[in-house]
Amino acid sequence: MGLCPWRAAAVAGLSFVALGCGSAAAPRYYVNPQADMTLYQKVAVLPFHNLSAQPLAGERVTRVFVTELIITDRYRLVEPAEFRAVLKEMDAQPSGDGAYDPARLKEAAARVGATGIVRGAVTDYQVQRNGQDEFAVLSFDAELMDVATGNVVWRGSITRKGSSRFPILGGSSASTLGRLTQEACVELVGGLQKRAF
Repeated sequence: MGLCPWRAAAVAGLSFVALGCGSAAAPRYYVNPQADMTLYQKVAVLPFHNLSAQPLAGERVTRVFVTELIITDRYRLVEPAEFRAVLKEMDAQPSGDGAYDPARLKEAAARVGATGIVRGAVTDYQVQRNGQDEFAVLSFDAELMDVATGNVVWRGSITRKGSSRFPILGGSSASTLGRLTQEACVELVGGLQKRAF
């Protein structure tokens, strides 16, 4: 089993929210019923894999997601830059599709004392235009993987579309990608906190 099962799930499992007036779909969650959540006190974070057309989308979503995890005060986190440095020191670089060698990833996690690894993928991160209107669109998923077994402990995915930059009826809107990313991460981590933390 490769270390990139989320890639197919992210592409296949995320529903796209159209530019119309439909309401956003609820985030999707999975919690492994056999996982002992007390085992995951310290977790390492991998930079989210970027499957979107925007070069920095993975890093931007990772930073916001990590901030929300820190706010929950649930895990002691090995931040992406620190964990990436350990992987680089071990000459364990990801393949083109973002997958790491399982044995190297396990060894790197052991070096930092992590029992779980948070990773994810950004599948959509853009501003779409419809005439004069602009809409921020974001889709990503995140999961916690058990270092010892490679099993998924929990996973969440979300797709969100901001309101028009030029709202006809006025009022505030999640019009920028930055704001939409923050709101989506707050929502997804909040849901995970209720179900898995």
